[in-house]
Amino acid sequence: MKFSGLISFVIAVSIDAFAFQLPDKPPNSLVYDEDRLMSAQQIDYFNELANELFRKTGVSIAAALVDDIESVNIHTYASRTAEKWEIGGTSGNAILILSALKQRSRAVEIGTGAEPLLTKVRAERLQQELLVPAFRKDKYGEGILALAYAISNEIAQQKGTSLEIKPFIPEETPMTVQGWIFIVVVFGLLVFIGRKGRRFGFFDNMKKLLCVSEIENSDWPGIFRNTLGDNLVTAFLSGKCLMEGFDALASPWTISFILKDNSPEQVAKIRAYEKRARRENLEFARFYSLAEISRALEGVQAHGDTLFYGVYYLETGTYPENNKQVTEYFHDLYQEKPAEA
Repeated sequence: MKFSGLISFVIAVSIDAFAFQLPDKPPNSLVYDEDRLMSAQQIDYFNELANELFRKTGVSIAAALVDDIESVNIHTYASRTAEKWEIGGTSGNAILILSALKQRSRAVEIGTGAEPLLTKVRAERLQQELLVPAFRKDKYGEGILALAYAISNEIAQQKGTSLEIKPFIPEETPMTVQGWIFIVVVFGLLVFIGRKGRRFGFFDNMKKLLCVSEIENSDWPGIFRNTLGDNLVTAFLSGKCLMEGFDALASPWTISFILKDNSPEQVAKIRAYEKRARRENLEFARFYSLAEISRALEGVQAHGDTLFYGVYYLETGTYPENNKQVTEYFHDLYQEKPAEA
């Protein structure tokens, strides 16, 4: 009993300490920017967008860019911040975009009232497509505004309305003389060390594909089609690269294939590109045959199970929202292109 009381006291103190570390909501803004990463124009636009969204849908959106959350879980921190700020009121009609710079982490906290309008899966996809690429270029304000606009536009559509405000377009800053001198010097250095750089992998990081849209716009979809021809049924991203927290600078995108014939001879055609794929941050994972898909579907139907979790279809550019949609997709695929006996 003594230990129980002590533990309760420690927990209470920890909670109070944690709450003390949370940022305060700015008095006249829905953006907290601890390190001043956003311009005044960007913050004004965010507030205008947030007011427009609330007026049209009753949903509030806010953003917090904090420097350091120490060892606190990003989702816990986001949830507590949203509670402290009381955005969305008691109905929970609120979205909070939170970024922790030191931890290189981000989250979108969705209030209970907004959950029917924006799924966690969709929020993660939008972050991967809009916020992550901008943050990698240190364009934090542009990333926050692009994500906020996409979320707001989606919520408005779900509510059967539309936003009158247009997407934020950053002003172009004219190049200074110092900037041109820097570009010329860097270009000269790259030309000077070009061969050695290629030999020792100097340019490998420049070739890395860092988001799904870069993969779609790369040569790879064409390489898959041209190399595998009619034998290719579909290619899809899968695995940890589609899960929250994936860092494309540290880990490769995993691509799996469904082939009419997945014999070693056929698979070898695409494996010939593995060295290039590694340089560009891709990894070839699995090569399924239609017969294997058929057997998997039979197991799904017999046991009420689900097939493959977390995929992105390169040929259609779509994410399924749940396992049922994944199973239905592969079932339709097999029906259209049955395995040969």
